[in-house]
Amino acid sequence: MELTLETFLLFLPLIVLQFALAIYSIVKIFTEGVRNLNRWAWLVICLLFNILGPISFLLFGRKKEY
Repeated sequence: MELTLETFLLFLPLIVLQFALAIYSIVKIFTEGVRNLNRWAWLVICLLFNILGPISFLLFGRKKEY
């Protein structure tokens, strides 16, 4: 499969979403803390599992604010 400009532009929103979710999750991990695993485990999960890692952290790993 040849990477063309059209293919790159097609995947660009997904790439931006992936980086934005990863950066947002990493900031949340180190500023607010985590609920069930330690910080480094969530960091590895968020970096290794591209979109599913940050989404799983936001759903299951964040500290409750109440």
